[in-house]
Amino acid sequence: MQIRTDSLNSQLIIILALFISTTLYAQESDPGHLAMCSGVKQCLNYDFPQCSAEEKKPNPDIKYNTEFCAPYIELRQRGLKTDDPRSRDLFRYMGRKYRVTYKLNGKLPISKEIMIYLFDNMEFTAQLVNAYRKTKYTITYDSPDRKYFSGDNGDNLFGNFMWLLNDSAGRDTGMHHVFFGRGRTKILRWNLYGTATAILDMKESDKKSVIYEFRAIVSPSGPILNSIMNLSLFNSVVKGKIKEIIDNIEKAANEFSKGNRKPISNHAPFKEEKWKKNLLEFEEVTKPH
Repeated sequence: MQIRTDSLNSQLIIILALFISTTLYAQESDPGHLAMCSGVKQCLNYDFPQCSAEEKKPNPDIKYNTEFCAPYIELRQRGLKTDDPRSRDLFRYMGRKYRVTYKLNGKLPISKEIMIYLFDNMEFTAQLVNAYRKTKYTITYDSPDRKYFSGDNGDNLFGNFMWLLNDSAGRDTGMHHVFFGRGRTKILRWNLYGTATAILDMKESDKKSVIYEFRAIVSPSGPILNSIMNLSLFNSVVKGKIKEIIDNIEKAANEFSKGNRKPISNHAPFKEEKWKKNLLEFEEVTKPH
């Protein structure tokens, strides 16, 4: 049996990253709390009431310059409230010394209205993709307001997320999203865990397409892990996973828009009463205007 070298290298890098991450985290004493207190104080001049004066002092290993503080300022400009309890977990990671940002951009031949509907109805979107792409995605809303949700790809990716923002300071609702989540994936016999702040910006290119930029901001726990996560190979693996999901959504929505309904009729879950409303609504959204 022939083993692909690039696949093996990817797996070895991720496994090494996990080992180093686990070791370094064990050596730190509540690094998240200190990172939250000092980062928000130094970048936004905000005082969390649960932070002592000592905890709000700058970390001597961090330069709180324009580059480091940029995500803090951007999120505030987008409308994220620093005193929102939901944001505290995000700041526990953003305030750490090391940071890696994965960026992906492109153009989707999908209308603005379709994209907004798909994000507003993510449980339905997962089933739509499954019907057309033979995938096994699941998304479940974990709160009545749909701001907390969990999902998996039916194989080795799992996550729990908070939908913090779906506009930019009240503008372009449905086109600017900020999520914070915790996820895990399994490679060989190893379970890998991590957190990320995900920012998705979309802009209508014309009536039938949107351009997008996706950023995932992660915080490695030490210099070695930071170096590994900045490797081009590691970067390619992460981007490949993101691109796969985006491509599946694009192709499923386009097939539906073209009138191909056979996958819908053959998809067992869509025979349930709960999806009829979504199918009728999506039919209207995808009609030419």
